[in-house]
Amino acid sequence: MTRAGRPVQVGLVDLFDGSPERGPAFIQDFARTAEDLGFSGIWLPEHILFFDQYTSAYPYPAAPSATDPDRAEVHNKTVDGKARVEAAADQGLLDLFQTALHVCRATTTLRFGSSVMLLPLRNPVAITRELKTISELTGDRFDLGVGVGWSAEEVEACETDFATRGRRCEDMMIEVSRLWADDAGIYPATAHPMPRMLVGGHSRAAIRRAAQLGTGWYPWNLTMPQFAEHYDTYRTHLEASGRRRDDQQVIAGLRFSGDPDALPAIVEGYARIGADAVNVSLRTEPHTYREIMATVSRTLGLAA
Repeated sequence: MTRAGRPVQVGLVDLFDGSPERGPAFIQDFARTAEDLGFSGIWLPEHILFFDQYTSAYPYPAAPSATDPDRAEVHNKTVDGKARVEAAADQGLLDLFQTALHVCRATTTLRFGSSVMLLPLRNPVAITRELKTISELTGDRFDLGVGVGWSAEEVEACETDFATRGRRCEDMMIEVSRLWADDAGIYPATAHPMPRMLVGGHSRAAIRRAAQLGTGWYPWNLTMPQFAEHYDTYRTHLEASGRRRDDQQVIAGLRFSGDPDALPAIVEGYARIGADAVNVSLRTEPHTYREIMATVSRTLGLAA
């Protein structure tokens, strides 16, 4: 249970790349399985481009240990002392909005979220129109996780400035919220509220951005002590901004590859500190995902 006395929602983070093994049929079957097993949603990472070589360091090489979530374990490989993102040689990811529609067509209650969308690469008018469209067509089942991105190669390939991406993200958050609230002639008209906007990351800027401008916070791969420390900072920023914690959604995300029996304690730990939901990347394969998801669901008591 959360600190507010509600059941903790548990979502899944996975990759949909359109490959033969993870094509349209797989995506919808994965989504139906997740819904049937009681998971709250599916969250898809975003990268527009992947590269053979990076000078940028991947910022999330460590994840909480399954046996001791107070301690971190490093799983990603390093090159010249810098962590590298885990990606196949031909890695790609399908478009977030198109995939959300495909998932929601196959399900009735399952939510879909971006984990996270690189907001500084967008135009505020265009993204507001896309958000209105996706909100209308999914029946308000889309959650917008946003971030600034860590790959200078990707940001620069999209012809934007890496150094100013944080400021642009904040400007975008403000402008999209204004455009939605003002209904500034952007169609389709929709009676749905603006999707929740959760800021990913746990840097000082990201936590402040989440508290001051977002409607939620979505940190990734934090140990329990780290999550507690940053959650206190988040609460402090909320109070200083005159905003209510009850109006926010906090999701703790983590990569998990240990014994599923360890997950209940981890989920409970995040919830006890202040998380409303936990998103888990189980790193499943097309031939194992049903069995793994069923085991996790059973261990966490998700299915009715």
